[in-house]
Amino acid sequence: MEEIFDIYTREGKYLGTKEKSVCHSENPGFYHKPVWIWIINDNNEILVQRKSGKKKYPYTWDMPSAGHVRAGETSLEGAIRETYEELGVKTKESDYKFMFEYIYEPGYELAQVYLLRLNTNDFKLQESEVSEVKWFTYDEFKELLFSDEFAPHDLEYRNLVVKMFDEIIK
Repeated sequence: MEEIFDIYTREGKYLGTKEKSVCHSENPGFYHKPVWIWIINDNNEILVQRKSGKKKYPYTWDMPSAGHVRAGETSLEGAIRETYEELGVKTKESDYKFMFEYIYEPGYELAQVYLLRLNTNDFKLQESEVSEVKWFTYDEFKELLFSDEFAPHDLEYRNLVVKMFDEIIK
């Protein structure tokens, strides 16, 4: 059965629900909410994942956890579910800090960007989504983020991620 998402105006007003395929169609005329989760440890290392070969932009590096919020689910519930599904790590709402909303126009997405502080190397990766994860120093991460090895993201978004980590690390 196809996933169902809550849909919104660009300003975030709830409109109802639609199937994933409709939300991902060209110019649907409404927005849906993914969660984009960045993970940092107490050594200020940033976790990134290498996408599996079955994903869009296969084998590129990307944020360690991301996914769509299902209809009736809060963004935090989606973040907890996606982190567990992709990385095999159990978390709770208080582990996450909402950082900002990023409007990704081409995908009609109101991305909810979260920060998760996590100190573990005990991951159980969802092989269909993630081929590996790796901790990077902040300098290594910035170099990777702006390279061709990283999944394509808008320059504006990449700069917001750097600004977010600048404020956290410094």
